[in-house]
Amino acid sequence: MALRRPPTRVELKADDIEEYNEIMREREMVMKESNTPTTGRYAGSRPRGAKPGTSTQRKQAAADRIGIGQPGR
Repeated sequence: MALRRPPTRVELKADDIEEYNEIMREREMVMKESNTPTTGRYAGSRPRGAKPGTSTQRKQAAADRIGIGQPGR
């Protein structure tokens, strides 16, 4: 039988919310500048007949879509 322990309490502070909102605003500005669609089923796909970019460009685009940065950049 496993031991039960009380759930861990994680508190959300006002500073955390402000930081989150600032990051989201920055992302929106970058998306607007690059004219990349941010919604829709095929937002991250390339149009038919378009040539794929280099491996590095594809990796960076994938990282940007899922919201992570690549180390060393």
